Amino acid sequence: MNFRFYAILALLFGTLTLSAQDIHFSQFYSSPLTLNPAMTGNFNGFYRITGIYRNQYPGLSNNKPVFSTPSVSVDLSLLRDKIKNGALGVGLVFVNDQQNGKTFNQNQILASLAYNMSFGKNGIFQLGLGLQGGIAMTKMDFSKFEFNDGFNSDLTYNDSYNGETFNNGNKMKGVFNAGLFAKSEFYKGMRVYAGYAFNNATNYKQDFLANSATYRLPFRHTIHGGFEFDYKDKAVFIPGVLFMTQAKAAQVNFGLTAGVHVVKGDAAKRATLYLGLWNRLNTGNYTLIPKIGFEYKGFRAGFAYDVHLSKQYGDHKSIGGPLPQGFEVTLSYIGNIFTPKEDNYLFNPRY
Repeated sequence: MNFRFYAILALLFGTLTLSAQDIHFSQFYSSPLTLNPAMTGNFNGFYRITGIYRNQYPGLSNNKPVFSTPSVSVDLSLLRDKIKNGALGVGLVFVNDQQNGKTFNQNQILASLAYNMSFGKNGIFQLGLGLQGGIAMTKMDFSKFEFNDGFNSDLTYNDSYNGETFNNGNKMKGVFNAGLFAKSEFYKGMRVYAGYAFNNATNYKQDFLANSATYRLPFRHTIHGGFEFDYKDKAVFIPGVLFMTQAKAAQVNFGLTAGVHVVKGDAAKRATLYLGLWNRLNTGNYTLIPKIGFEYKGFRAGFAYDVHLSKQYGDHKSIGGPLPQGFEVTLSYIGNIFTPKEDNYLFNPRY
């Protein structure tokens, strides 16, 4: 076992125990059902399909991801011609989080339900309330762990002397989340929105080591908001912010995305090229996040690259890898199967 393995192991457990943070996406707005269950069905269309993939720190482990997180979701905006000034959102989201070659691997399958309602003249104020529940299936592969007590004098390894006793590495737990989301198009071309999400309400146990203190997954609180300014059908400016706290850890994302309408016209025909520059601050770390995206006729694609600028990564060369980075790819599509007789318009936040 070399120094690089120790470094990866320290990074893994530092994230799991010290920061106590769940998964996070740099393009959090592109994964609405993992951001806030109140955003389920909160778009102008009948169905939405969303996919996101995050690969973090590939250079630390022979160009394999130390953290890899894909997620896929499908949600529907229903009964918009039946519910006066409202709509019902239903959805399903799958999230896989794997760390250090599936040493830690978790799959979540969650169902979402949200009610979206409109107020005021022409429905300029909109409010969404959402609930989300499902299961988290977690597996810890203990065969990939090596401890100092197990090494012989010739550096061969005998796991019968590792000095640790493990519980069952396979866990299945119930997950429950809730959220609130408000938005307003108070003036043509100007929109503001904000939301709050409460995650891990079941506070379930994570007890992989026997005879150790019981660890429960901490509650997570997320506040997010944004503003859109569409300038004369030529360009759009979208500043935004996210604040997330869990246990003693906190994270702040903030930045600006600007888009140029390369094909002008109404929203159904418009094509927009986006460039953004965002920042993430958490637990003494700083990350700069440039982004690029494209949107056309309900289709959206995005790419973000994390540039870590923290001092804690200053000795990256000693573990045989480049400065640890990360990237994300996102795809989504909003479509209609039919046009309702009376359409309660719900605009889709972009951040």
